[in-house]
Amino acid sequence: MKRRITLALLTGILSTLYLTGNLTASELEGDLEFITGYRVDDLDWNIAGNLNGTSPNIISELTWRNLESYQLKLGGKGTINRIFYLRGSAAFGWVLSGEVQDSDYNGDNRTQEYSRSISSTDDSNLLDATLAVGYPFNLASNRFKLIPLVGCSYSEQNLTMVDGVQVISQPPQTQPVGPIAGLDSTYETRWFGPWLGVDLSFRVNDKIFLFAGFEYHWGDFEAVANWNLRTDLAQPKSFEQEADATGFLITFGGDYIFAEPWSLGLEVNYQDWSTDPGIDRQFNSDGTMAFTRLNEVNWESLAIMLRVTYRFHYFYHR
Repeated sequence: MKRRITLALLTGILSTLYLTGNLTASELEGDLEFITGYRVDDLDWNIAGNLNGTSPNIISELTWRNLESYQLKLGGKGTINRIFYLRGSAAFGWVLSGEVQDSDYNGDNRTQEYSRSISSTDDSNLLDATLAVGYPFNLASNRFKLIPLVGCSYSEQNLTMVDGVQVISQPPQTQPVGPIAGLDSTYETRWFGPWLGVDLSFRVNDKIFLFAGFEYHWGDFEAVANWNLRTDLAQPKSFEQEADATGFLITFGGDYIFAEPWSLGLEVNYQDWSTDPGIDRQFNSDGTMAFTRLNEVNWESLAIMLRVTYRFHYFYHR
């Protein structure tokens, strides 16, 4: 259902662009944005021992902590004939540091932990993209803008597990305590779906602008993993996961016009996602498959970035 909604939204946004592009006269006004800075993410997931969520209720859990990255974001937003508002952006993050813990349990509620390893996340990367359309309301003599939005988004976390160290090892774990030779596993996620939100902006004076935004997302979550040292699992696709997801994104910041039409500013993004229970589908090396309950996936992200904006105002007549 969410895939059809997302496709319908994309079709509607592209149709809006086509129709406005064929108007006899059009006025284009907006911003082109170059944004870069610091980002930190946390992500975790866990599975149960069976599809009923028991035996035990958490049998395995992976936690990526403090994924610090350098992020580059390109975006644009603006109005067409002061009627249609369009906003889009794409961001890519290079993970510089972070840690992942892999724990396995024999008892319910994370008890009887028999295996734990700690690894680093070298060569991981992050991707986010969004596209939205709305209608602008200009208030307070055009100093304040309120823009309801409908959009769609897509995000990836392409995560690695390298340089591992086994810190707890009890039967049935056979990996001894100490460095894990040859560890080079991957876990790749996809979050995508529609969202509703609002953009706000306020012109303090001729030089200073403040802005904020809120988005609520409904999405599909998918993940695929390659556990390269597990000889009992297929390679390169060891298991996959699916679940329904929801999340929200908060944005705020400000711009200072230092040389018309250029401005310099600060932008902060915070997003928080989680999934409903889903399915974990395991692919064994002998060609068989096994299924268990994906209990949850949680993802939290904070980005603090500098931004350079070019403001444009263009009128053309066909």
